[in-house]
Amino acid sequence: MSIRVRVACIGVRESSIVLMKKRIRSYFNYNQLTPPGGGVELHETLEQACIREMREETGLTISDPKLRGIVSYINHTNKDHAVTMFFVSTCLEGELAVLEPEKHVPEWVELSTLSTDERVPDYYRAMIARSLTDTGVFNATIEWLQPDGRFRCTLP
Repeated sequence: MSIRVRVACIGVRESSIVLMKKRIRSYFNYNQLTPPGGGVELHETLEQACIREMREETGLTISDPKLRGIVSYINHTNKDHAVTMFFVSTCLEGELAVLEPEKHVPEWVELSTLSTDERVPDYYRAMIARSLTDTGVFNATIEWLQPDGRFRCTLP
């Protein structure tokens, strides 16, 4: 088993953030909204991965991403483990584009509605809020538990 390194990118423009509506039915977060992001590639910095993932998934170009959180995703039911770095950027250019409609569709979400938007899982709402309000770096854990696959989020 290997531990994957990933990034999640919270892009802020005026009073909105860009989130991805997940379209793959087998994903546990199917039809929910999550930050753009993905795996870090060989010889790529975390910041470079964030910039690349945002561009590949949304068509937007970001600069100067700031690290705001570290999340350990631990799945005890299938022995999967990933560590995701959460970044925030307020320097966005371009127009939102649907580049991978079979996987996910980007959309702008008003910050004023984020806390009540049921399409955004509670744990993501909490991590996004923390990323946007705190200047420090949070450390969270999301675990899928055996045998039934329920999960828990710890965000101190």
